[in-house]
Amino acid sequence: MAARDWRKTLQPASFRGVPFLVDGEDLSGGRRLAKHTYAGGEVTLPEDMGKAVESFDVTGYLLGDDADLKAKAIQAACSVPGPGMLVMPMDGSMMAYAEGFRRTRQRERVYYVRFDVTFVPDGALPVAGLSIGDVSAVVAAGISLAASGFSRLF
Repeated sequence: MAARDWRKTLQPASFRGVPFLVDGEDLSGGRRLAKHTYAGGEVTLPEDMGKAVESFDVTGYLLGDDADLKAKAIQAACSVPGPGMLVMPMDGSMMAYAEGFRRTRQRERVYYVRFDVTFVPDGALPVAGLSIGDVSAVVAAGISLAASGFSRLF
């Protein structure tokens, strides 16, 4: 069996269309447990309350003479209300909320800006990014439907 060529499978990372490079990521998840303890008891009774909310802790970075401008774009993207399209190199596309971020700059590395962002996926199902062909097909179908409805009026 041939070894997988990771360079061909990794996708460029972005959030709300703003690209960034990824140094590392952590996924947190699990189950929500209510732990019932009783006075004088030696046993704890856990109650499963369902799936815990997953979150991605992403360490991203920006490089170049314009890293400060790119950092402002990432900061703005993370500050917009509601979910946005998150593309991760190994996990693909998903709608996600930016729960919080931390920007780090250092005097010795003026060309480098690091971001630590916590993303919370919107729902459980990953979504594919729309291509221009998808958008064109939806617009064409809508125009066709509107034209047929309009023609029935006259």
